[in-house]
Amino acid sequence: MMGTILVTIARQRGMQCEQLMKIYEHSREISTSSFSLFFPSQTVTGNFAKVIHSLNANQLTDQVIQRSKQMILDTLGVGLLRTSTKVCHKVAQYSKMHSMDFDDTWHPATHPSGAVLPALIGLSEAFPQKKKISGLDLLLAFNVGIKVQGRLLHFSREARNIPKSYKEMFKVENGVELIDFFLKALTNSQFHPPAVVGTMGNAAACAKLLALDQLECKNALAIAVSYAGAPLANAATQIKPLHAGNAAKHGLEAACLALQGLQGNKQILDMESGMGAFYTDYSPQTLPTLQSYHWLLDQQDVAIKCFPAHLATYWVADAASSVRRKLVESSEDLFPLDKIEKVILKVPEVKYVNRPSPASEHEARHSFQFVTCSALLDGSMSVQSFASENIHRPTLRALLCKTQLEHPPDNSPSFDSLYCEVSVMLREGSTISDHCNTFYGHWRKPLKKEDLEKKFQFNALSILSAEAVEGTIETVYNLEKVEDCSVLSTFLSGQSARALPEKLCFL
Repeated sequence: MMGTILVTIARQRGMQCEQLMKIYEHSREISTSSFSLFFPSQTVTGNFAKVIHSLNANQLTDQVIQRSKQMILDTLGVGLLRTSTKVCHKVAQYSKMHSMDFDDTWHPATHPSGAVLPALIGLSEAFPQKKKISGLDLLLAFNVGIKVQGRLLHFSREARNIPKSYKEMFKVENGVELIDFFLKALTNSQFHPPAVVGTMGNAAACAKLLALDQLECKNALAIAVSYAGAPLANAATQIKPLHAGNAAKHGLEAACLALQGLQGNKQILDMESGMGAFYTDYSPQTLPTLQSYHWLLDQQDVAIKCFPAHLATYWVADAASSVRRKLVESSEDLFPLDKIEKVILKVPEVKYVNRPSPASEHEARHSFQFVTCSALLDGSMSVQSFASENIHRPTLRALLCKTQLEHPPDNSPSFDSLYCEVSVMLREGSTISDHCNTFYGHWRKPLKKEDLEKKFQFNALSILSAEAVEGTIETVYNLEKVEDCSVLSTFLSGQSARALPEKLCFL
């Protein structure tokens, strides 16, 4: 079948079939060792199941525990924050973690906590009192979920960067351009990462918390693959929160169904038609042995957001705020809107964050142009920046009309290496510019503890009492000592510490 496709394309384009095959093989980068389908000594799926089943809390390092607690506190606060988004009132509570695009993000690009934490909190509530889930149990399962997500993303070069269009995902070799219909014949649709790896990571996390055996872990992963996937086209719409919400819901269901005996393909992670169906260059590898195992959070931290928007917009917000300060200093403390001729943004080419005239808060959160113009007008970004009255104010709309994007070839769409430059050209001929390589909150410049707490308090105090907020913070910061982590649910429901003396117990 593949040979027929290649011959047909070669004839239509006047290309040598051998040349086209070379390009195809290069783009996929599949080696003979990538898949263990024939007489495998150890499958990748079996290896994952063994590691998920065998890991224990004693292997968690201090750094992993501390970073996990920061991610958990931040994610809980984001889930509590009220939002004007109507979808928040119409979908399952799972989706609230991602309803404003305010949850943590990392490289490779996904939102790791929002797909895992809600299900683990829900499971901790469901366990009978005589079989308590401790804080360490929660931390271990959480990190299993984080590790599986990160590992799966590293099985594909395509998945490591911000999702792009077909043409951008492939290189040109020997001056021959890969054509659209060839790409569409050989590649899959673009998927939103949390809907794929989030579902898988959550299934692994729930399997760990439910103490599934190795066979059940294999089946949980197989079931989760059948649940996984959502199109990137629904990003920047009211549907996007469902992707993370469904990952939380379906990962939990996959683990529960495996516990009840439902079986799937035992080589689901090894197969091109299994997990490989989501990526064109899928190349799976086994996890390290337990003796040499390392946690992902020991190797890298996450980005924690200060305002609710796509992470790529943070670079332009930082640069635009600096440009505003320079403009105000040179204009006697007045922002010279009427003197601006043009605003130029040098950013990576990411189509779904290129929105010249966003019409809704969801589109505004995914717009280089909107975030730049808001930061130029206001000096900073906040939750309120995405209120309808701010999105549609005339001054911002006028500035959007003057804003243009440029895409330097060296500016790759990677959260680990992208940069931004904002230049404001004035009518009198001068240009004010600034550059951002790393913003505050990125893993290279992490949020300070006091700022993380301020974010949580701001988000949570609209829902909880001050006592419940402080109780949640104390519980999370002492999570490795908590005997019964369902105490978190009690605090999050608004109850104070006086209502749960039997649960609030540290080891």
